[in-house]
Amino acid sequence: MSVTLADTGMVDWANTVIAVAGLFAAGIALWQTRRSNRAAAEANTISREANALAGKANDHAEQALKLQEEEGKIRLVVKPRMMMVVSEDGDPEDDRRPRPVVEVVNLSAFPVTITGIHWKATPNADGKKGSFYWKNPTITNPYGRLPARLPPREAMTALGIPTSFKSLDDLASITAAVAYTACGEEFEGMTDQWKTEVARMVAEGKTGSPAKESTPDVRRDRM
Repeated sequence: MSVTLADTGMVDWANTVIAVAGLFAAGIALWQTRRSNRAAAEANTISREANALAGKANDHAEQALKLQEEEGKIRLVVKPRMMMVVSEDGDPEDDRRPRPVVEVVNLSAFPVTITGIHWKATPNADGKKGSFYWKNPTITNPYGRLPARLPPREAMTALGIPTSFKSLDDLASITAAVAYTACGEEFEGMTDQWKTEVARMVAEGKTGSPAKESTPDVRRDRM
């Protein structure tokens, strides 16, 4: 069987067509691969951004939950002091002996009912006394008495008498004033002013020297 030049030309032409078609198909495949890779990269970028947004959303949700929990907590500041209570005209008959004063500040986002104010103390020699009950302290206006419903961001003041504590030893044993709430929580507080004034009173009580008028005063007609 003889092969003519025409037959050879047809074969070459067919091979050329097949080769071109293969190259075209390869080009299309390469283009589709690159396109798929770009789409995959964009999808990964979007996924990372979505994950970052989700993380931020979770952080904001946690912060919002913490803020909500903080707003639901009772927060009181208890500040005991030793002060003198005198009249505006400075009556010589005023009892200028220092007396215990406790300020309770409500930092909660809601009203809190204060049911009592007591004193925390170091135990005595037999270890039995670790607190003092403060019976019927005078509560300043507008509350007047305990229990007192204290609005948010407001304060109330409780006044004792010079003989609220039976001895200097009892006074010196105080470590904190304690405010009690209607829901059964307790909040303690102490101030440097209390510590300094009590130390002065104890020192003067031991030496027998007269009390100095260094104690801050509270005017009766300002309550």
